[in-house]
Amino acid sequence: MSELKPDQLAPWQAQAMTIPEDYDLAAMGGRAGGKSRFLAALFLRHCEQYKEQARCLVVRRSFPGLQDLESEFRAFFHAIYGNGSRYDAQKHRFTLPNGATIQLDQLEREADFLKFQGKSFTHIAVDEAGQWSTPALVDRLRSSLRAPEGVPTRFILLANPGGAGHAWLAQRYALRESWLPYQCSATGADFVTISTTYRDNPFIDQEKYRRNLMASCSTDPELAKAWLDGDWSVIRGAFFASVLDESRNKVEPWSEIPSIKAWRPYLAHDFGVAAPSVTYLCLESPGAEGPDGRYYPKGSVILLDEFASVLEDDLNRGLGLTVPDLSDHIRAMCDRWGVPPQGVADDAIFNRTGSQAGSIADEFARSGVRFLRARKGSRAAGWEVMRRMLADAGAIDKPGLYISRLCRYWWLTVPSLPRDQRRIDDLDTTAPDHAADACRYALNRSEPVTHIPITFAN
Repeated sequence: MSELKPDQLAPWQAQAMTIPEDYDLAAMGGRAGGKSRFLAALFLRHCEQYKEQARCLVVRRSFPGLQDLESEFRAFFHAIYGNGSRYDAQKHRFTLPNGATIQLDQLEREADFLKFQGKSFTHIAVDEAGQWSTPALVDRLRSSLRAPEGVPTRFILLANPGGAGHAWLAQRYALRESWLPYQCSATGADFVTISTTYRDNPFIDQEKYRRNLMASCSTDPELAKAWLDGDWSVIRGAFFASVLDESRNKVEPWSEIPSIKAWRPYLAHDFGVAAPSVTYLCLESPGAEGPDGRYYPKGSVILLDEFASVLEDDLNRGLGLTVPDLSDHIRAMCDRWGVPPQGVADDAIFNRTGSQAGSIADEFARSGVRFLRARKGSRAAGWEVMRRMLADAGAIDKPGLYISRLCRYWWLTVPSLPRDQRRIDDLDTTAPDHAADACRYALNRSEPVTHIPITFAN
């Protein structure tokens, strides 16, 4: 039996190897902390102990993304076994001398999951988990985690801050205290989170790596800092990072609206069924002091309250509510504040559905909620308005954007939304951008919302 030498593991890796196999693992640190090397060592120990009964799997979203991991695994296993291990490049599978296997595969969409159905793996790892905007496929992969009696199973997640999946990973795993066991509320699995940075990796030139990473993110130095420090609790590197500050933009819940006529309440809505549906109760300030004693310059917008039909453990999936059910929730929110249920929404809900029901906007109107179209314009222009108003919050002479602590979904998702790497002036639309979209509509309404006529289908 081959054995790892102690000097082949960093101190944190050696400590992580002592965590009982009863616990799943979430390695959530910064870049270059040595997570891939740790995964290879973890698989190796499992394979040495359980031999041909050990079947390990590691997935990424694409095969090209597996190339670096494949190279690192090949070097690692060659150092242990020499020519005793085999790698099948076509099947992306390592076979160790004792018959244990380690499979590398991709999982991008629902159709890819079919190849794992009916298969059993004793250890499953999801590398670069932040590339999945929703945990649905990642969670489903657990169904292939099966083993003969006496062989332990384990699920491992590896991720860095940022990316489309930042919000769900932070909510579930990354913001937990490192090295302490807990139960994941979404899956019921017992987990331990491990947080590391490049400073914990003795196998690299740390200073050279730091300089190279900072240079690679020269247009987004805050993202480089997040990757270097492994900090999931801040908004470094996100689309709104340079303009959003909780001390300026977050407000405590109001007890009432001082004057409905003066403060001009209205709704802003982003419709979804499979995706979340998000509605904000907004106020436009007349240039006055709010119940919280803060002065809001004229034209400032306050997101006062929120209804979001979203799964608690998947911030990118909706509850599938019908328009009448959504309307009930929206009207109830408006009733709490004594305001009429009317406002603006995205263009899509005004398209005719081809049935007697007319458009989704017509269906809302029949349910007592009335919407006008939000002003047309490019997404990039809308985001620029939102960025400017976030940045101007707190100024005494400029209208700003303020968001109540009641708007929980906004605060869970918007601060960490990443840029689209191909269109740097837009958000990554695979991330949970539904609250941001509703907020954008709130800032881009074409006229004050007063009486809205109802148009019924013929």
